[in-house]
Amino acid sequence: KFSKLVERSTYIGFAMPGIVVALSLVMFGARYATPLYQTMAMLIFAYVVLFLPLATGTIRSSLLQLNPKIEEVSRSLGYNYIQTARLVTVPLVRPGILTGLALVFLSAIKELPATLLLAPIGFSTLATSVWSYTEDVYFARAAAASVVLVAMSALSIIIILHQESK
Repeated sequence: KFSKLVERSTYIGFAMPGIVVALSLVMFGARYATPLYQTMAMLIFAYVVLFLPLATGTIRSSLLQLNPKIEEVSRSLGYNYIQTARLVTVPLVRPGILTGLALVFLSAIKELPATLLLAPIGFSTLATSVWSYTEDVYFARAAAASVVLVAMSALSIIIILHQESK
């Protein structure tokens, strides 16, 4: 019951827009956690809240496709829980793990509101670079950063589709 509650609670963050999570963390950081305000730790926490459901969902669906009897056979052959997980479960779930990583990466590289509000001063991502270049009317620089962003997104999609074909 506890693991089901934890898993389902991760989906709350995915239901909220990035700006809502970011503004909530700005208020929390400014009032109660001033040492964490505008640090990488706060930005990473926002990314975890926003994108953990993507990874959770893909890994969960991979785990649900496994026949529990495979793990039971491994245990009956003398493997303990850790050996069973390492030698049986993880290799079978690896495509789901890689797909989840690719989805999180794809979503994180294009996240703008949380990054703009929570990133440390001087920290820049491709999305914030495109934002600042277009704001300053440097469209050629924005185009270059955009091409890199599109190429990285395409690579992530290729990984997802390749894992899906397995």
